[in-house]
Amino acid sequence: MSQTLFGQVNWPIPCDSLGINQKKIYLSSIQKGKNKQPNIVLIVADDLGKFDLSIYGNTIIQTPHIDQLAMEGAMFTDGYASAPICSPSRAGMLTGRYQQRFGYQLQPQQRYPKSKFEWWSFKNLMNTNDIEPSPFQTYPSKSQIPRQGLPPSEITITEMLKQVGYTTAWIGKWHLGYEAPLLPGNFGFDFQYGCYEAFTLFGKIKDPNIVNAPINEFTDKHIWKKERTGACAIRKNGILIDENEYITYAFAREAKKFITENKSQPFFLYMPVTAPHTPYQAPKNIYDSLSFIKEHNKRVYYSMIIALDKMVGDVIQHLEKENLGNNTLIIFTSDNGAPLYSHTVTNAPLAGGKFTFYEGGINVPLILNYKNNIDPGTMVNQPVMLFDIYATIADAAGIPIPKDRIIDGTSLLPWTVSNSQQPVHNSLYWYSGYNMAIRKGNWKLIMNTQEKTVELFQLEIDRSESTNQEAAEINTKEALTKELTEWVNSMPPLLWPGLVDYEVYINGKLTKWRV
Repeated sequence: MSQTLFGQVNWPIPCDSLGINQKKIYLSSIQKGKNKQPNIVLIVADDLGKFDLSIYGNTIIQTPHIDQLAMEGAMFTDGYASAPICSPSRAGMLTGRYQQRFGYQLQPQQRYPKSKFEWWSFKNLMNTNDIEPSPFQTYPSKSQIPRQGLPPSEITITEMLKQVGYTTAWIGKWHLGYEAPLLPGNFGFDFQYGCYEAFTLFGKIKDPNIVNAPINEFTDKHIWKKERTGACAIRKNGILIDENEYITYAFAREAKKFITENKSQPFFLYMPVTAPHTPYQAPKNIYDSLSFIKEHNKRVYYSMIIALDKMVGDVIQHLEKENLGNNTLIIFTSDNGAPLYSHTVTNAPLAGGKFTFYEGGINVPLILNYKNNIDPGTMVNQPVMLFDIYATIADAAGIPIPKDRIIDGTSLLPWTVSNSQQPVHNSLYWYSGYNMAIRKGNWKLIMNTQEKTVELFQLEIDRSESTNQEAAEINTKEALTKELTEWVNSMPPLLWPGLVDYEVYINGKLTKWRV
C-alpha cells in the first residue's frame, strides 16, 4: 500500500478480473428454463422493525395490505438480515452471498477525515450523540472512495433474470455505490427511479400536506441539511428530476406504470423504498388520523409506516387489475431493524436495534406471496437469511445457481410447501469490524473482540436476550466461539475501513458497534 498525506495509507479496491470473466461465462451459459416464468416483485422497507407490522403483533396501528400478503402466503418467524445496517445487508441479499465474501462488511463512505486534527475536532468538538468517530486510522485516498460499493464481479439477481428474458426495474434507494460503474444500470436494471444515497427527503420541507419530525440526533441533522442534493437527488434513468409527490407514493406510481408497460413479458420489480428511514416526514392526512398517539415523532413514524402499507396495497391491487396476481411472486422484507438512536422507536420484545447483532437489529419481517404455489397462512419457523431470496427467485424463474463461487442462499420455496423441520441452514453468521455473532439451532453467541465480551443466549426461551448463559454453558460457548472464529478467519479482508462507532445501552449494559 502506498503512503498518502497525514500518514494515511491507500485502501486499493482491486479489480477482480477473474471474477468478472467467470460472471460473463455464467451469464452466457444460462438459458430460459420454465415455459411460464413468474413476474417477481421484491419490496424492501428501510429500517422497518419486525413488530412495526400488525401481522407480527403491533397493536398501535394496522398494516392491512402487508398483513394480507402474509395471510395469503408464507410468513417467516425468523427471517434475518445478513447485516444490521442498510448497505451490507442489501449487498448480501442481491448476490445470495455473505457480503463478507467480497469484503463488504461495513457501510460505504463518501468522506473520511482529511487529517488527524479534523478527526480530533470531529471527536471532541461536535455533539455526535450515540455515534462517535472510530479511532484514527488509515483511510482511503480521495480517488479510491468512489470505488466503494458492490463489486462488478458479483452476479446479482437482476443480471440472472435479464439473461432469461426479464425486463427489470429499480425503484427506491440504491446505496450500493455512488458513481459508475457501481450504479443500478450497470447491474442489469432497465428502468431506474430513485436516489443513490441511503436517504432522501420524502417531500418538500415546507409542504403543508407533510408533517416533519426532526430528531435531536447527529446523523439526522446531516440528512435534513442534504435535502435532495448530490446522491440524495431523485433521478429517473439517470436524469435529475424535481419530484413533488410524497416519495413513498411516487414509488408506487412509478411501479404501477412499469407493471402496465411490461405486463406482456416477465418482469422483475425491485423496490428498496426509503420508508420509514429518517428523515421522519409523513402525509398530514394520515398523521391527523392518529391523534391517539400523543408523542409527535412516534406519530409521524407510524404515519410513515401506514403510507408504506398503502404503497404495498397500491402495487398489489394494480397487479390484480392487470390480471397478473396469479403469476407473480411477491416478497416483502426489511433490510434491518428499527434504529434505537432515533429515540423514537423500539423493537420490543426484541433487544437492540439497527447497528447491533441483537435480535432487534437483524431479525426482520419476511413474507412470500406466490398464489397457487404457496398455501395461504403458511408459517415457516426455520431461521433463514435474506440472501436466501436470491436462490428463491432463481428457483421460481428456473435459473441454475452459479457454480464458480460460493452461493450461501438456499431456495425457500420447498419450506413453504411442507412442514419440514429440517433447518434451512446449520448455522448463520454475522461479522462487522470487531463485532461478530452466530446462531446455531436455538443458541446464539455474540462476541465483541475489542471489548473482549462474549454473550450466549438460548433464543427459544429468551427472545429478549436478557440472560447471558456464557458462564453456565461453557461447552456450548466454546464450540460456537470456535466455529464463529474459524468462519470469520476464512473471510477476505474488508475493502474499506469503518468511520464511526455506535454506543447503546442494551439490557442496562453499554455495548459498542462498528458501523
